[in-house]
Amino acid sequence: MNTMNNQDSINSRTWPVFLLAFIRLFYVSIFERALSNYLLFDIHIRESVLGFISSAGAITYIFAPMLGQIITKRYLGTRKALILTSILTPLLTGLQIIYPEAWFLIICRILLGLTLGFFWPNCLNLLSKWQKINSIEKSKKNFALFNLSWNSGFIIGLLVGFLWSFTLGEFFPMVISWILSFLLIPVSFFIKKDKKSDSSKEIVIYQSEDPLSHLDIEEDLVVNSQTPMIVYPVLFSWLSIMFLTISKSIFIFGYQFLVDNHLSKEFSSLTYLVQCGVQFMQLVGLTWINSMKIYKRKLASLGSIILVAIAAFTIAVIGDIWYISIITAVVGLFLGLIHGVGMKIMLEYGTAENTSKYSTINEIIVGIGFGLTPIIAGYVIEVSLYGIHWFLTVLGPVILILLIILSRNIRKK
Repeated sequence: MNTMNNQDSINSRTWPVFLLAFIRLFYVSIFERALSNYLLFDIHIRESVLGFISSAGAITYIFAPMLGQIITKRYLGTRKALILTSILTPLLTGLQIIYPEAWFLIICRILLGLTLGFFWPNCLNLLSKWQKINSIEKSKKNFALFNLSWNSGFIIGLLVGFLWSFTLGEFFPMVISWILSFLLIPVSFFIKKDKKSDSSKEIVIYQSEDPLSHLDIEEDLVVNSQTPMIVYPVLFSWLSIMFLTISKSIFIFGYQFLVDNHLSKEFSSLTYLVQCGVQFMQLVGLTWINSMKIYKRKLASLGSIILVAIAAFTIAVIGDIWYISIITAVVGLFLGLIHGVGMKIMLEYGTAENTSKYSTINEIIVGIGFGLTPIIAGYVIEVSLYGIHWFLTVLGPVILILLIILSRNIRKK
């Protein structure tokens, strides 16, 4: 009875995390798109400089999750860490509007990247903890709701941002989205307070702290009905997430320059719609992959990687902006399938070992992919508008071969 009461108590407090994810992505989707369009179409900033500005926060995020987890575990706890980042985020966002100089924007975004180290890793850690104490059905529901919350925030935010941009330009959406970011603060105080776990009552599956020592699927892990995805090597997840972040950065970052090259400034709001299409299709992919069996998830992930590479190839060859707009949105479906498999593997490794190291490594990989890609892409675009798409055409088959080798022992039977 006590176990059931504790479970119900935890389940009833999952909503603040879902709401935080929704609010953060709602305001971020508008602000980031508006800021990027404002710098490109109004200030006419160089591609390489915009690449540095876009990447500043993500580069910091390469090591921010590790730093954030150290501070969270030693000094703050999950609840206080989420409250802290919810307070700092609106302040650093507003400073970018007040003084939009390149060097100052980079500093603000570096600091924002550090605050993210307290946000997403702790959200994922809570998701893993809930999976450990909940039923299979409830775990699937929490996973689906978490994906729905941040994806719907992104999608709705981009739709709202499109309307504001189309009618009022880019500066107004930046200001309003910044004001909305203050909603993070009151919601964060509803996070359930941390409780010290009773180590004598927990079963911890010990493994070496070296994450690279567990690349084969025949690991000494407990595979049960709640963690079936650990039959995949953890490297499968890391490579998938890396390809996802690089691909999404190339399609989203590169699209705004394609619009600038093929259309006039009046079409800058089109970037909101296409990015919204990508995010909506990604949500469809995330939802779809959650209902698949283990072997079908493997096929869906591998197939999606080659389809992303094919899409990049056709963009470089055809070069029509309206075709590019449609195919870029469709690519979101394949990204969602890849993301769903990679994220699920990572979460279940964390659950099986009762550790946060996998979610931390996952976020570091996200930082590398989203951080370095725009910087490199900015320089490549100055030389060749479609150079980044040709690169993705080559990268896709390479990643596909590596994942086939890693997952060769996962068969339908």
